[in-house]
This record gives sequence, C-alpha cells and structure tokens, in this order.
Amino acid sequence: MTRFSCLIFLLICCCCNPAEKKESSSTFNLTISSTVDQEAQINQEIIKTLRGFLSTKNKSNYENTYWSSDDFDTYWFPYQDIYRIEDKDSISNFYQPTLLHIVDTDEENKKLIKVAYIGHNTATEENTLKYIYNILATKSDSGVVLSNSTQYFTKDWKKIEKGSLSYVISPNKEFNEQEAEKQIKDIEKISAFFNTEPLPITYYSCTNLKELFQIKGFDYNPIMYREGGGGLSARQNIVFSANSSEFYTHEIMHLYIIAFYYSRAQLFNEGMATYFGGSRKYSYTWHKKNLKTYLAENPEIDLSLHLEPFERFFAGETSIPYMIGALICERTFRLYGKEKLLALLEKGEMWDLLNDVGLTKENLNTELRKELLLPPTLAIANSD
Repeated sequence: MTRFSCLIFLLICCCCNPAEKKESSSTFNLTISSTVDQEAQINQEIIKTLRGFLSTKNKSNYENTYWSSDDFDTYWFPYQDIYRIEDKDSISNFYQPTLLHIVDTDEENKKLIKVAYIGHNTATEENTLKYIYNILATKSDSGVVLSNSTQYFTKDWKKIEKGSLSYVISPNKEFNEQEAEKQIKDIEKISAFFNTEPLPITYYSCTNLKELFQIKGFDYNPIMYREGGGGLSARQNIVFSANSSEFYTHEIMHLYIIAFYYSRAQLFNEGMATYFGGSRKYSYTWHKKNLKTYLAENPEIDLSLHLEPFERFFAGETSIPYMIGALICERTFRLYGKEKLLALLEKGEMWDLLNDVGLTKENLNTELRKELLLPPTLAIANSD
C-alpha cells in the first residue's frame, strides 16, 4: 500500500531554506489559456497581479507585494506549496505556469485563479503536469491582492472548539467527540512535558488525502490520489489530517517541537513525534512490536544505513526511518532522562548529538536492536 508521509511536509521546513543554484532551462513565462477573457478589465488586473507574484514568489517566504499581508500572520508562509515548484532536479524553471481559468465565486469581489505548472521535455517532446493550484484573488479599491484559498474552501465547514483545539470538520464526516477528548488528554501530557500551556491549534479534519489537498488549493497533485491516510503540520499551529479522525498526536507533537526547537534534526523531529504519538492510526508501542517482528525476519538490515527520515522504507504500516528516530528517543529517555532527550532537538550535527548519548556509526544498529527487545519506556503514556 502506498503511504503519505506526514512530512511531506517537512518539505514545509525544507522549502524555506535558500535553494542551491540550479541550471536554468528557460526564463519565467506565464501562458494564458484561451478560456480566459483577457478583454475584461478585472481579468487584466488579476493577470497583472498574478504575473507579478509568480515572478517574485521565490524571493521571500515572509512578504510579497502582491499577496495579502494578513495571510502571513495566519499561515506564516501562505504560498509555501508553490515555492520553487518550477524546479526539476537541477533544472530551474522546467515547469512553467499556465493560467487555466479565472472562476467566479459567490462573492462578487473574489475570484479563484487556477494555475497549472507544466514541464516540456525537449528530448522526448513530452509534457508533464506537476500541479494545478488555486489562488484566491480579491478586488478592492486599492487593486487586486492574492491570498491562500484554504479558508475559502472551508468556509462552510463546521467549526468546533474543544479546549485549545479549533476543529474545522469536513461536511463529509461526523465529528468524533471521543477522539477529540482523547486528543485533549494527549495535549495536556505533551504540554506538561514541555512545561508550557497548551498551544492553540487549528485542526482541519479531512476524510482522505484528496480532500486534504483540495482545501489546500490543489485541483491536481499526484499525492492526493495515493492510498491510505496521513497528514501534515504547518507553522502557526495548523494540523491537516486525512485520517477522518479528530486524533493525530504525531502531527500535534511536531507543532510543539517547531515552537521550541527550530534547528532540530529531521530524524529526531520525526522520531520524537513517533515516540510520543505513534504514526497514523497506530501507537508507538504497536510500531515497536511490528518492527521487532520484521527485523527478526530480516536480520541483514543495518539500521545505521537508514537515517534519512523521508526514505520510503516500510515494514508494513511502519516507517523504518521514523522508528529508528523513535528508538533513539526511547533509548535516550530510558538511559539519560528528559533533559538529554530534549537535547537531541537542539542545534547540532546529528552524529555529535548521537555520540553524546552513546551512539556511534559502529554501534547504532546493535544498540537499537537491543532497545527493540525491551518493554517500551514511554515519556508520556500515549494512547493506543
């Protein structure tokens, strides 16, 4: 079964870093579809604004002349999903934008802009569609300004407040009160562990990946058609769940880590989230048993060779790299306590941090396999 890793998203964090210099295939060029009425004045303004935005969006993640300033308070990086999407491997501007359509909404001053990114392979003469993405355009006395479309697509979704959680519930599902109560209890435990008040979190509860990507603005993204659930967390304390569930401690744990440990290594970020919250619908305890069985049947696997957290290496439902990070966290907490566990999230080179808790390239595989044989030692009593 194909799976969706939550940190796709930290593609989210990765894409905020300055990109390496790339080979350029062509300059920026916005194509306008014949379905767009370019004679209409409002469309002319929208096209001018869109062109300005697309030509400047990769220069900053915290401001853009053509984008609503309020959006940066709401989403931190509101156009993150289309940051540097023109690039393919080492080639910049491989995927070029096409304005497909400008769609009326139920608000006279708002339009949806549908933009496709399409790449052309000159060697094979083949075209490849990467994304179709919606941007909201709002007309005011001062001109046209762009914004993220999530709030527009969820404006009719049910809103439910539970403790520090603001649930936004898909109309295609019923709100699960028991799951929400269980989530609140886990948040209380996590907050106590970090010695802080519960974070205010907006939780979008979607039925599946297709719906999740639709409210994020996509008409097409290949990930939205993968099997299974999943989700992601985003800055400004936002969780998107595609599990048709009000319980997703893994992603909520990411928000606490991001809030206090910006420079954390991704292996420990995913490991800590899995240690505290499991992964998808299964607890850490379940994944530990599953990985123990899998490695007993595959003794040739060297865990020290799988430290890239987003490597697609699974034991059934269990991400092996996520569990490597989680086992490191459990071993650290069991042997050294809370202070050393949190120190793994501090800024530092990964192997320096590992060496500080007695792990080396030479002994990592052996030590983690030993940890698998022990009963779970949990930092919080996370839920099954």
